[in-house]
Amino acid sequence: MKVVEETHTRLVVKHQPIMNWLWGSLLFIGGLSFWIYFIFFDFASLRFTCTRSAPPEINCELKRFTLVGSMEKVKIFDPQQAYIKTILGSKGSRSYQTIIVSRFGEFSLLPNISYQENEKFIIKVNSFINSGESFFVATQNRRIYLFYISLLAFVLSGVGAFLATSPLSICTFYKSINKVLIERKGLRGNKIIEYPLEEIVRFYIQDKRVKYSRLYRAVIFIKDGKEIPIHLEYTDEKSVKYVVMKIRQFLNVNL
Repeated sequence: MKVVEETHTRLVVKHQPIMNWLWGSLLFIGGLSFWIYFIFFDFASLRFTCTRSAPPEINCELKRFTLVGSMEKVKIFDPQQAYIKTILGSKGSRSYQTIIVSRFGEFSLLPNISYQENEKFIIKVNSFINSGESFFVATQNRRIYLFYISLLAFVLSGVGAFLATSPLSICTFYKSINKVLIERKGLRGNKIIEYPLEEIVRFYIQDKRVKYSRLYRAVIFIKDGKEIPIHLEYTDEKSVKYVVMKIRQFLNVNL
């Protein structure tokens, strides 16, 4: 927030919500990127089928599906066993994933499936491998989990878009026409607030606590009881106090 123009008849104060624009853009880009990944590229379910031929060898097919239905197909020859892999996260969190071991390598199934569901799956797979059965099919599904996490990413991108389109505030005091004009300009539209100078009762500074610090904004108190912020966003104390001082000096008042 700063004074951008001062003459004998006009004082112009401008506030650019740069931090809102910056954090909003980061949230929008990050949230939208994750949403696209979860919807179009991350796998939500799978179908694992195996057939046993003679002489006894097992040929399997792993089909993985995204939320929008696109599919990836993997051939797995001669699986030997299945086991549960424990993945350690931050702060001691754990997640589990089924691994299929074949003579040609290991194949990971869906992550973020509960231990109980993984355990049921590997019991079925290992039982088939050690049996004489000719056909086997099993599935994994995490569509609900992926739906909610993609919804969260979408909401974050929406919050980011809202912040990134925060309006620019321009407050102009005109002595020549005896008015104060506050303009909000942004992608969400423009708004103009206009009052005669004699309607101003006083100027004061609002503050709010944010974690371990305080932020401030300048407010005009009008005779009809309305409180009109000069700028919508809260910012640093020094710039707000300076601008309020300049406004009082320009209007030659001690409101």
